[in-house]
Amino acid sequence: MEEKKLIQHALKFLAECDYDCQSASPEMIGKKLSITMDEVTKLLQKLRAAEFMEPDTFALTGDGREYALHILKAHRLYETYLARTSGHPESLWHQIADEKEHDLTREDVKQLSEELGHPRFDPHGDPIPTSAGELPEKLGKTLLEYPAGWVGRVVHIEDEPAELYSQISRAGITTDTVLRIADKDTNTMTLHLEGETFRFPNEVADQITAVKLKAGETLDESVERLSRLGLGEKAEVVGMSALVRGLERNRLLDLGVVPGTITQAELRNPSGSPVGYRIRGACIALRKEQTERIRIRRVRQ
Repeated sequence: MEEKKLIQHALKFLAECDYDCQSASPEMIGKKLSITMDEVTKLLQKLRAAEFMEPDTFALTGDGREYALHILKAHRLYETYLARTSGHPESLWHQIADEKEHDLTREDVKQLSEELGHPRFDPHGDPIPTSAGELPEKLGKTLLEYPAGWVGRVVHIEDEPAELYSQISRAGITTDTVLRIADKDTNTMTLHLEGETFRFPNEVADQITAVKLKAGETLDESVERLSRLGLGEKAEVVGMSALVRGLERNRLLDLGVVPGTITQAELRNPSGSPVGYRIRGACIALRKEQTERIRIRRVRQ
């Protein structure tokens, strides 16, 4: 890795540790950046020589924190940009932003923030530093810290390592998902959401941070995914998952997939996907991955 990128990745990691109230170590830095311990030692010497780190500690100096927050902001804004405007799957956002963050100047970051409406959080729920370098208080606990039967709202999903994040993504869990911990044991956790049940290893559940519901909020057990609708059954559209973004979201909205629309499953491909749904007088073919991201409530017939 180029020296500049290595320094920036290290600063970003140390800033993340500070926000998470987690103590950093040479071993953690080496694992995070995939470098040897000799390389870690040289890197730390460079960071301290540049006065980005305090002597004999892992604390960032004022200049080091300012530089680190610039990189953090560039990364998280670019992930937000990809989520809103590109056709890239969510599994690639982090990787692409990891490269792009090094090219964005402070003026680029300022302009990108303005274009996006100064978002406070990226698609995974990570806070985006303000222009003054401020970060909101960290809220919630990982699902492992809650008991069976607990109901709450997801506010953050850790997107690394990728193999754990991919399991969460495939389940359609996003920030703002409301779920119930149906069961848990020493190795696994079972989650219920949107009419579906998922069983995860505890290491996956530990990647999800959630908070309790606000006063008056409940888990609406009547809300399901369109993919559960059988042929001939009708339902009212409740909304779409936050995973439906960009051009795909605009297309579905144009087709009439908006809250209150009544739809009926009419035709099914022999392979199971796509399925034809009657929406505002037209039969629209939707792929299974699309129907899993559309929220409905069944209509009595």
